[in-house]
Amino acid sequence: MQLHIDTRTPAEKTDPLWGKIICAGRAAEGLRADWQAQFRSMTQELHFDYIRFHGLFHDEMFVCRRDWDGKLSYNFMYIDKLFDFLLSCGVRPIVELGFMPECLASGDKKIFWWQGNVTPPRDYAEWGELVNETVRHFLNRYGLDEVKQWYFEVWNEASYHTFWGGTQEDYFKLYAVSARTIKAICPELQVGGPATTQVIDGEAPWVKDTIAFCQKENLPLDFISFHPYPNENVNDSQGIMAYRDENSTRTDLQMARDIVDHSPFPKAKILLTEWNSSYTSRDWVHDTAYMAPFIVQNYLKCRNLVDGLGYWTFTDVFEEGGIERQIFHGGFGALTIQGLKKPAYHGFWFLNQLGDACIAAGDRYYVTRKGEDSIQILLWNYAHYSEVFASGDRSPITETNRYDGVFEEKEDLHFSIAVEGFASGCRVNTYYFDRTHGSIYDAWLEMGAAERLSEAEMEILRSKENLASSYSVCHDPQYTTEVTLPPHAVCLINLYKIY
Repeated sequence: MQLHIDTRTPAEKTDPLWGKIICAGRAAEGLRADWQAQFRSMTQELHFDYIRFHGLFHDEMFVCRRDWDGKLSYNFMYIDKLFDFLLSCGVRPIVELGFMPECLASGDKKIFWWQGNVTPPRDYAEWGELVNETVRHFLNRYGLDEVKQWYFEVWNEASYHTFWGGTQEDYFKLYAVSARTIKAICPELQVGGPATTQVIDGEAPWVKDTIAFCQKENLPLDFISFHPYPNENVNDSQGIMAYRDENSTRTDLQMARDIVDHSPFPKAKILLTEWNSSYTSRDWVHDTAYMAPFIVQNYLKCRNLVDGLGYWTFTDVFEEGGIERQIFHGGFGALTIQGLKKPAYHGFWFLNQLGDACIAAGDRYYVTRKGEDSIQILLWNYAHYSEVFASGDRSPITETNRYDGVFEEKEDLHFSIAVEGFASGCRVNTYYFDRTHGSIYDAWLEMGAAERLSEAEMEILRSKENLASSYSVCHDPQYTTEVTLPPHAVCLINLYKIY
């Protein structure tokens, strides 16, 4: 592939979608020292505006309890500890209103190892009181100027029976009570939903229904949310998960854009508050080199389409299904439980190096400018799943073979690059990722794939998480280079003008 780049080319402003939302499992995990250490370290290197997670009202957060006399009492000490920490890292919460405190619940239907109650409230007035007390507490602690920049999202995936023990009508009642309560406190606060599951049969579940309901009932809808995992269930009764084509995320986001633009709420923001390469926390692909170009390609293809695409999740400190023994168990995280940087982390790192002015973009490349004196050239070689694996046949993948038969056979991608516009030359910093440079899972395979590692062995593995890098100087007015990328590789070339 030939790339001829002129640094003086007029630029297209790009909003960094990759820096909008990151996600985590549940609120109580955010009180742990290891979780907080990982989050602070990550946010010192990568920028995110918001974080979203489950379980804010779970009983382990002790938010709402019923006293001996039957009256409700509220305690926000744990939420304060968590939110104070998040804000100290420069990240604001997307406040997912859920799950149901036991003292308010109408039933005992639970989800996850940590037993989140997913039933509607016995008394919707009491739910409204909980929302009212919570929001007023936030305003009193953090102030309106801060809290009006947050998003209040009503529940999670109520369209899926596992996450909601009621009907759609019950959810709409929950939404109405929540939205009216929040807006009665302050009309500037932002509320939305329905935070539903991935696209099914070409439709985002309940999104159009929610829009119609809010229009009919004169309810606010400041943002639309759903979770565009690029998967489908080919046999839901057996839990067989298939993978859609490589453009499915962009297809889903374009659909969301079209729905909102032609709705009674055309100014509503679009927040995709969960997303990953699949919706299971035991997908062995999540640990592989595939994830770096997957993240790079999808965020760049979807730029300027929506207001947020939240990667689920930043860490494998994540207990929905309990904790696995293996380091590389296919967790959602960009970091392992031990804090090792997985390929997904590097995908975000590459995106974070880009400028906000795009001067060239195409299939497998993206070029930006920062100010007047630096250019960033990002290249990648994405390989999609094989037809067999994408169909839901898991037989090709094992704990130690996660490539052969899993992904399509793809040739190396060769780039010939020429850059003009730096009259006195440029300094060149190059960063490179592939299976042997920065893929911690592949390094673990090379070390023998032991299930348990000693502390010393873990440090050796940690030393393998870094990207390859090089530095050079070009004194000519034209910089030229050749780059060859095997499948699953990513390369960033930073050029700095010499004066």
